Amino acid sequence: TLGVFDDPQAIAEAIARQWLSRYGVVSRDWYALERPPALWRSIYHELKRLEFRGEVQRGYFVAGLAGAQFALPEAVELLRAPNDSTDATEVIVMGAIDPANAYALPVVGGAVDPLTRPRGPGGLLFTLAGRVIMTSERKGSRLRMAVDATEGEVRAAAAAFITHFAPPQGTMRRRDTVVETIDGEGATRSRWAHVFRESGMTGFAGALRF
Repeated sequence: TLGVFDDPQAIAEAIARQWLSRYGVVSRDWYALERPPALWRSIYHELKRLEFRGEVQRGYFVAGLAGAQFALPEAVELLRAPNDSTDATEVIVMGAIDPANAYALPVVGGAVDPLTRPRGPGGLLFTLAGRVIMTSERKGSRLRMAVDATEGEVRAAAAAFITHFAPPQGTMRRRDTVVETIDGEGATRSRWAHVFRESGMTGFAGALRF
């Protein structure tokens, strides 16, 4: 825990190592996003020390991130790997406030996609092959889809949604999971309603549930 350190240098080094472990690539943007208990110049100094030791590399690895970037060697190799090495069929479900969520990070010259910032506690991102396909708010009651999502992507996200909210095996559900709106309109009137029905949900009073 960072609070056990009394030495500012030790705190800065711990933050630098934590970010490298969490993200693989680190730039000043992480400081603006997280506001850790250390100055950016102290963290930058520790990243440079890690570079001098040969533990990290400095360069320009991710387009849009501001200033100098530092990366673990294994992260650089992953970035250089062919895109087809990614499993394009696995949907990753991530909490919007998860420290590993980099999708809401503003980049130079670009705007943050509102889809990556679901509102309220419990917001979820459903990603496929590195893209946010769907977001969930209010315990799944409000869903939004990427404007360019394909039916196959939505189908994969719907299956992941049902798996995520299904009760653990051997336990009883207290109440149904109810989707009230999709892209701001009644769930059963959505263009994607048939995909959720085919995934196992049923319609009732304008909502979809399972």
